[in-house]
Amino acid sequence: MTGGQGSGCESDVLFIRLRLLGDIVFTIPAVQAFKNRFPSTRLHYVVEERFSEMAGLIPGVDHVVSVPRQRGVKDILAFRRQIKELGIRTVVDFHSGPGSALLALASGAACRVGYRTPNRNWAYNRLVERHDPSRPAHSVYNQCRLLEGIGLAVGVPPPYPPIDVRSFPASPRIAPLLDIRPKVVVHLGAGNRFRDWGMDHFSELVRRLSAMKVPIFLVGGSAEERERAARLSGIPHARDLSGPMSIKELLMLVSSAAAYVGADSGPLQVASLTATPLVALFGPNRTEVSGPWRQEKVKIIELEMPCRPCSQRSCKYGTSPCMRNISVETVHDAVSQFIQ
Repeated sequence: MTGGQGSGCESDVLFIRLRLLGDIVFTIPAVQAFKNRFPSTRLHYVVEERFSEMAGLIPGVDHVVSVPRQRGVKDILAFRRQIKELGIRTVVDFHSGPGSALLALASGAACRVGYRTPNRNWAYNRLVERHDPSRPAHSVYNQCRLLEGIGLAVGVPPPYPPIDVRSFPASPRIAPLLDIRPKVVVHLGAGNRFRDWGMDHFSELVRRLSAMKVPIFLVGGSAEERERAARLSGIPHARDLSGPMSIKELLMLVSSAAAYVGADSGPLQVASLTATPLVALFGPNRTEVSGPWRQEKVKIIELEMPCRPCSQRSCKYGTSPCMRNISVETVHDAVSQFIQ
């Protein structure tokens, strides 16, 4: 405990991180740090319904409170009643966006912690600077920094805790694939077009892996990713596993693979929860801020360009060369080191 503020953590505590998938993963070290300090405190985690499975898998989270992606007045009032019934007096908003700020205020909690922002300070009565120039800029550090609002100073964020995927029931879709070794899991897209490596690159990579007679499992949920997987599944040794896939299924599949290949995205951060080697492609974002929160068996591939990082709203070159100029040969060589 630091400073003169009491924590209020003798009663249930609420964490808020509505979205996105990778950002939720980045809160896991903060959850661990909190539970290490307050092991008997019941921890509730607020997340949008589409990410409730991920929140439920975080060690240390005792209860998931899911809210609709689009929330009206009735949803806000229902949320307020639920939090009141739980008797929560401390809320930590790891998102501090407009929607989560409103939920924090609506909770009625006596202690409401959030990042200091230009226009949402009204939601909180304990404010923390989002960035500390004297410390690493990684999102995990920034998430842990928010705990200072309840008097908990985290020096070095803890590593991700192990998740026992062997305890998960294997679905009929995934079960027959787990014993196929070695295999490579390739995510065929990214969170937005500025982080996309491109169909031509993925196609050439799959062809090169196929020539090595390595089973390749193609994953991705968007329409474009599913279309790519359907086209590439005609290549020998490539198998289309695109479409809806639960977090548990993804973790099981990646855990049994020799390597995971993917661009900066939510699935990459989920894959980082396993011990499987990662080949991670980074373009607009800096790995110092959003790279996988582990160092073992991680190969980051990125190009140094003066325009990185960027807003990802437009590209001064029009072609996203930070991603498109990453060579297939470089990626293939990195993957090959893990499957030989």
